[in-house]
Amino acid sequence: MMHIAIVGLGTSGNGVLKAFLDYKQAHPNTDFTIHIYDIANHLGHGFPYQEDTHSLIMNSYARNISLDPENPNGFVEWLTVHYPEHADPNHYVPRPIFGQYMKDFMKDYMKDDSITVINQLVQDIRVLDKAGYEQGENKQATYQFQLQTADDIWQDTVYQAVFLNIGHPPYADHYHLRGHHGYIHNPYPVSETLGQLNPEDKIGIIGSGLTALDAMRYLQNKYEGQLAHSISFYTRSTPFKTARQDYYDGPIHMTFSYEWIDEMSAKGNGYISLETILKAFFADMKANDVDVKAVIDRFGLGSLSEIRHEVMGYDRELQIIQQYASTITKYLPHLYMKMPGLDREKYIHEYMDTFEYFRNQMTKEALLDILNWYDEGRITFKDQLVDIKPSSQSGFDIYYKNGAVSHADILINAAGMESNLFRASDQDILIRNLVNREIISPTPYGDVLISWPQGQSMSRRFGTFDNLFFTGRWIKNTLYGNNNALMNFTFGQDIVKQFLDRQQQ
Repeated sequence: MMHIAIVGLGTSGNGVLKAFLDYKQAHPNTDFTIHIYDIANHLGHGFPYQEDTHSLIMNSYARNISLDPENPNGFVEWLTVHYPEHADPNHYVPRPIFGQYMKDFMKDYMKDDSITVINQLVQDIRVLDKAGYEQGENKQATYQFQLQTADDIWQDTVYQAVFLNIGHPPYADHYHLRGHHGYIHNPYPVSETLGQLNPEDKIGIIGSGLTALDAMRYLQNKYEGQLAHSISFYTRSTPFKTARQDYYDGPIHMTFSYEWIDEMSAKGNGYISLETILKAFFADMKANDVDVKAVIDRFGLGSLSEIRHEVMGYDRELQIIQQYASTITKYLPHLYMKMPGLDREKYIHEYMDTFEYFRNQMTKEALLDILNWYDEGRITFKDQLVDIKPSSQSGFDIYYKNGAVSHADILINAAGMESNLFRASDQDILIRNLVNREIISPTPYGDVLISWPQGQSMSRRFGTFDNLFFTGRWIKNTLYGNNNALMNFTFGQDIVKQFLDRQQQ
């Protein structure tokens, strides 16, 4: 009998579980047990889609995130029954609602008698040989694994395969403020962490991305009419990504497809040059009558005036670029990993920021709120941030490039994730132990090194594990573009299918 551990049951973990149970249904003589490790309030939907205020909005149209490949309209149909007010294919749905949909989609799978749920976090893993002895170096063998839970207990079961779906990295602490009174390092769930603030305090948010918008919208709605001061966004540069335009339902020419990738890869002996990719992209833009440079000139700063233009008006070229960037997302990891190494570096340093700026749009609804509150004096923007230090009295002093200093009593961290393994070890005990045991190794960019497309952890000490897998945001520099629920769900299924295929060989 094979014993399998699924660590974390969010989007990727559900994909892993579905693939195993689909295989079991197709092969009734399959003999395996599945242990799922996750805490109860994250089980089935993961951290981003946990129960929280419905002001937290997804960044994808409802039409694009069905978990059922046989029914692309499945999510919208589910919304029609359970949340008809959100059942518009071109609507942005609250994240907790998508979490409910995912749990509902997987509920029959969770009834399978091969599953055992263990409501614990995993904090350590030991590598064992076939005889059950712990290994600390490469024996060029197929290993087994033993897991330790957060109660310091090593579990009795020895696992022949482990799938680590541990979600996104911890939040970065760029200014070393963790532990100081008034600093909220992780704002989620916002209804708990931000629900008991003193509205007389001067409140600020570090950053202006999607997390910052979540926090600002919650605060303005929760404390409407009570805030003694405007709430500030503190940023190093101009604040926002582009505002998502309405869905473009006209034809959009796109060269990229799985067939095109296979064809170009075959011509290049497994590689596709950045030049080839860029040539196809710009040819597509020309066919779509889009001047990319002009769009960047008009909307490339993320300034308030640009955002106001985007939410109040209509720009066909921006609309097409945004739709194109969303559509190409499913191909991104395949294109990214087909590039030669130096081409990939060139893309990262010369093109990625601009492309991601237009791909990761912000919802018009959220940005309209921000603009209205700004016009009413309820929000201020303070850019050119240089440093933040705890004040000698209380609260925090914020330092700017021009030498100015301001003060805040409460600071909410929304400055992004700490995706460097070594720095994240201070906050995540499982990552610390895996790094210390060298079960995982970093990519040149600091996140987890895996084999592509198999998803296996690649260790300097043990080599490539046949049966230890990583998914989620910890592998974002391999599974490029995976800030996307559907991509993570699909990748979880893909790595299981490949694993099971290898078992039959």
